[in-house]
Formats: sequence, C-alpha cells, structure tokens
Amino acid sequence: MSLFPSLSRFRSALAACFLLLLSACEKPSHSRTVDDTQKDEPPASADVGTLAQGEPLTLIATEADDAVQGDRDALVTVVAFLDFQCHFCAEGFSTLEALRTKYSPQKLRIVFKHLPLESHEYAVPAAVVGQVVALQAGQDAFYQFAKQAFAEQSQLSFETLAQWAETAGVSRQDYNRRVSEPVTLERIIQDVTVARRLGIESTPTFFVNGRLVEGAQPQEVFEQMIDQELKLMTEARGSWESRYQARVAENMRSSLVKTILGQDPHDYRVPVDDSPTAGPATAPVTLAVFSDYECPFCKRGDVTLMQVQKTYGQKVRVVFKHLPLPFHESARPAALVASAVALKSGDAAFFSLSRDLFEHSPKLDPKVLEKLGNKYGLTTDEVKAAIKGDNVAANRRVERDMFLAEDVMAQGTPHFFVNGKRLDGARPFEHFAALIDHELERAQEYLTRGIQPQDLYAELQRDAVSPGAPARIEHNLSQAGHPLRGPSNAPVIVHVFSDFECPYCRLAEQNVAELVKEYPGKIALVWHDFPLPFHERARPLAQAAHAAYGLGGDAAFWKVHDAIFALDEQEARLTDESLKPALSALPFTWERLQTEAEKPEHDAAISADQELAKQLGINGTPAFIIGNYLVTGARPTDYLKRVVELTLSDRATLASSAPSTPEKK
Repeated sequence: MSLFPSLSRFRSALAACFLLLLSACEKPSHSRTVDDTQKDEPPASADVGTLAQGEPLTLIATEADDAVQGDRDALVTVVAFLDFQCHFCAEGFSTLEALRTKYSPQKLRIVFKHLPLESHEYAVPAAVVGQVVALQAGQDAFYQFAKQAFAEQSQLSFETLAQWAETAGVSRQDYNRRVSEPVTLERIIQDVTVARRLGIESTPTFFVNGRLVEGAQPQEVFEQMIDQELKLMTEARGSWESRYQARVAENMRSSLVKTILGQDPHDYRVPVDDSPTAGPATAPVTLAVFSDYECPFCKRGDVTLMQVQKTYGQKVRVVFKHLPLPFHESARPAALVASAVALKSGDAAFFSLSRDLFEHSPKLDPKVLEKLGNKYGLTTDEVKAAIKGDNVAANRRVERDMFLAEDVMAQGTPHFFVNGKRLDGARPFEHFAALIDHELERAQEYLTRGIQPQDLYAELQRDAVSPGAPARIEHNLSQAGHPLRGPSNAPVIVHVFSDFECPYCRLAEQNVAELVKEYPGKIALVWHDFPLPFHERARPLAQAAHAAYGLGGDAAFWKVHDAIFALDEQEARLTDESLKPALSALPFTWERLQTEAEKPEHDAAISADQELAKQLGINGTPAFIIGNYLVTGARPTDYLKRVVELTLSDRATLASSAPSTPEKK
C-alpha cells in the first residue's frame, strides 16, 4: 500500500489552486482569531486561515497552523515561503537556523509557510507531511523534521518522508490518517493562496516585518534588516500590535511595488484617446483597464476599481478600454452597446451602464442589452444596430481598443495599467494601493520639476513602449528576382520571409490567404526564402521551389509553394515521395526540377535572402514586411488587416501631401 495514498488528489487540488489564484482578487479570509476560550485546544482544531492568537491582521499574518519559532510578540518576524525540494530553500533554512541562534526569541520570530513548486515532484508530499508533523507533534518537532528534510534533500521519497515524520514523533497510524485528510492539503493551499496574492512566484522568499527578501541571500543581509527593524520597533510608541501592524503595512507597500515592478518594470503606451474616463484629466494617476463584460474576473476587478475610486477620489482617472474575448459570446455585443451609450449619452452614463452590465453578467442576452441600452438613452433600434456592428463609430472604438491591447500585449482580462505600469488579473486592492502610492510619488517629482498637471500623463508616457504594435521599418526591398503573386502595382506589397517546414509558416499561410481575399487586387505577395537550420528539409524544398521559379516563372513557383503547404501536416518532413505526385501538373518533369535545383545559383539566392533577413532584424519565421511595417510570427488575420489599413492610410497621406502637377494648357 502506498505511504501517500492521496498524492494524485493533492496534486490535482493544488493545480486547481494555482489556476484559481492567477486571478484571485479578494483579501485573505481571516474571519476570526483564536480567542481565550480556544487557547488550550490543539492547533488542529483551528479552521484553515484562522489567525494565530493575538496576531494583528496584516497582509502577511501568522496563522494558527503555521510552524513558528520565537515569541508571539517578538519585535521582528521573518516569514519564510519555502519548498522542501528547492536547493536554495535548504540554504535559506540554514540561514534561518543561524539567525535563531544569534537573536533571542523576544527579538526574532520565524514563521514557516509552504510554497511547493509544481516542478518539484516531492514538494507537495513533503509540505503535507511537514504540516502533519506540526499539527500532530508540535512546533519543535516540525523544525526537527524540516532540518532533516533540508539536510537530506537528495533522499526525498515517500518512504523517507514517513520515516522522518516517525522520527519527529508521529506514529505511523496518525501519519496515515493525517495525510489522507483533505483539511491537511487545504492548509498548504492556504499558504499558496497567501503567496500568490503577494505576487510570489519563486522560492525561497522571505519577509522581514514585511520587507521583501528574494532568494537565498547571505546572513548579513538578514541581520542588517533585522537590526534596522529592531531599532524602529523599539523607538516606536504604542502596543506591540499597533507597532508591528504599522511596520508591516509600511514595508509591505514597498515590497508589493518591488514585486510588481520586478515582474515587469516597463512603462506601456496606453493613450487615453476618446475612451470613457472617470476622474479629472489633471489627476496624477491614470488607471486604464482592459475589460470584458462576460469575464467573471473582470466583474471582481470592477469592484476593486470602485474601491480605488472611493479611496483616491480625484487623484485617479479611470480609463475604460474594451477587450471582449472571443470565447465569451455576449462580450462583444455588450461592449458595442456600451460604446454606443458612451457616444450618445456620455461617460457618466457609460460607467453606470458598465456597473449594470457587470451586475447582470454573465447573463447578457439581447433582451438584457436592449433593456439596459434603453435605460441609458439608446432606442431599441440603436441597441440592435450596435449589437449587429452597424454602429460604425462604436464598432471602431471597440476594435481600436482591441488593437491597443495587442500593442501592449494585454492577452487576458482584466488587465490594468497604472500610469503605464502593468497589473494583470483581478488583483487585491492592496496591489493597486501600493502601485498607486508609488505613482503618486513619481508624479509629484514631475510636478515639482514644473510639468503642468494636464501634461503629466503625456510626460510619463514619453518613453513608454508598445512591444506588440506593428513596427515601422525603413527598407528598399525589390520585387525583382523574387516570386510575385498579385499585381505588381498593388498598393500594398507584402514581402514574405518563410520556411517550407515551419509549422507556424503553415498557419500563417492560411491567414495570409484570408487577407488577400479581404482586399482583392490590392495586395501583392513577394516571396523570400528563410529556411531555418534545424529544419532538415527546409533548404532542399526552398531549392526546389526556386528551381521551379527559374524554369517556369511565378506560376511554376506558386504551384510548388501551394503543393508543399497543401500536404497533410503529418507529412511535415515533406519527402520526395509525398511531394512528387502533387507536382505532376507542372510543365516540366520531376527529374528536370531535381536537376535544376542542384544548380548553385538557387542556393546562392536562398543565402542572399537569409542575409537580407538578418539585415532587416528578422531572426525567425514567419515574418512579413507589409508596406513599411515589420510583422513577426503567425499573427491573426485581423492583426494583418490592421497593418494593411495602416499601409493604405500611409499611402493616402503621402498622396495627399504630394505637390500637384500643374495642368498643361
């Protein structure tokens, strides 16, 4: 019989927890503390998430089932998130042991929280066994178990975990009972919940009175922080609870900002445009939200936004951007109706409608949309027109927002940008507060330098980035000597850099074909070979296609091209045997094609294309130069359409600015 009979259930539950916590947005559920009537009860009686006796509520509070060393009211608390199979956590635990030796229990309290990483096979079982030891045999026994587990980390197995638990004082009978209890896993999940809400993604991670320490840092780093916190706690006035709560609150704000900006330090370019706004244009903080009315996490995020507005008032301007996800059937119709309301009835009506839409979500059928649209100024016909996409202005606004989401790589909802700083997912209010406070300080620095309030956001966005936006590129690419499909004088020339064996190129072919159909007579494709070195058949196929071009011109090349990409994806190796029948319609024999392909000029032409790609900054396939825009990867057809429209717009602008030719008499 397995010593860990419920491992699969533990892993499944923890995996579900990870998925859930990606968008968790509510505060930790510390609904009660252990009172005096509970103090003599064993730890196992405390509910999951219950605060330890006398523990003040903070973002990183000690819970009743945490393993603790040191006095409850020690001046400094180090909270450690550890994984028993993590090598760096073993180093970190050794540092904690050294700190326990140096500082008295009155000065230092150490709190152990579990953060088993999914990549470590025995991390979850070890965390569960450690929790069993703490609950069954007490705090000292847990630290004995932890010390042995980290010291003998290479020996981790189901058998050794059971043996170490027995050594720490847990009988095999109690062990088998405890590891099978769902509540034991729930206690681990609670620690993971806290970690995810704090933005922790790796181990070991420590908090010294709320001050973040990432990784297995030298002991001196911890001692410096501990000594500083000891001094500040000693000098502060009031009860231990009030002093500790104040230190943690102040430190956690800095720690959260450090974590958030550590994950993504960039400023993203998010223009306000004519999107609905709530708050003054002179607000020092602009908070843009990309949202989907059918998304349950956006619904939670909207509640947090209301809390932000209530807390910060005129200091924050909220800008709403639409990002209806394709798998939410009612999201786009709702966005179109909301956009139509904004255009007709103004921003105040829009935000009121948004609240109502989230209130009704996910039940946003046409009847609900009609009722709410009527409530905020639209006629029934106007609602129906918006839902159909016939309201051109509303449709354009929604599409513009969706393109902007691609520009800033906002790939899910909700997505927030605080003065351009990214916050993804329905984060808890504390994350917003920490980042907003940071941005208020940054804004004040700019205002002190003389920037006017109405110009502040533009100044903050001066060096912002749009990594997903179509990148302009200057080039002098020629059509000559390259296979051409479409009119040579087409207003949009698309230079294609591709690899016949690349699966993403195969996907891109479908999108490009749809694009050409959308713009009949306006697009011409120019082919460039870019076979990647790790695709064994890519270069021989490119040689064959180029040979066909040499023998029969554009028509022959595109027949070979189409035949290769028409083959079943399972035939990705594209052998001669699979390709030969598909080329039977060519005006020359297979043997002649093979002979032609061996000529050095075809290989030289391919090498020239590869060198050209490198000069243009292209290092993968597929890649396209559409007009003067570089597009990399197998982008959706809608994205390609956007670049085509930009190219047509550029062409029209150039034509309108060109000097007119005097009419001859």
